[in-house]
Amino acid sequence: MSATSGFSRHHNRETKTMPFSQVLQTLGQLASSFTQASRPTRLLEIDLDDRGGPTPFEQAAIGTWKTEDGSILIDLRPDGQFHKAKPAAGAQHRGRYAVDRSKLYFEGETGWVALGKLKRGTLSIGEKHFRKA
Repeated sequence: MSATSGFSRHHNRETKTMPFSQVLQTLGQLASSFTQASRPTRLLEIDLDDRGGPTPFEQAAIGTWKTEDGSILIDLRPDGQFHKAKPAAGAQHRGRYAVDRSKLYFEGETGWVALGKLKRGTLSIGEKHFRKA
């Protein structure tokens, strides 16, 4: 038996991995447990200019979106504000969003940012997929 055959046998075992975004989300939740309950808010960096009515891309994004299991609701308002709720956890977040064709840029009031993509009636943010409620 060669020295490498033991490695090959170990290396071929099926391993389960966690998606990178889930690792980051878990670390973020862990880190938030160490911070103060009331975090200071800061000014949002998304600049919303007033161009009159919404573009067709903005119009497609406006409304209430929910995950298939209903665990997360996002209300995208015409004024560029969003409200995100996780009813089961009692969590709520607010912030601003901007639409650039099929991409949506989110910035929460505490400074977190996220990129969403709107395609064929589905809003995808990370690994979560939302449909109009």
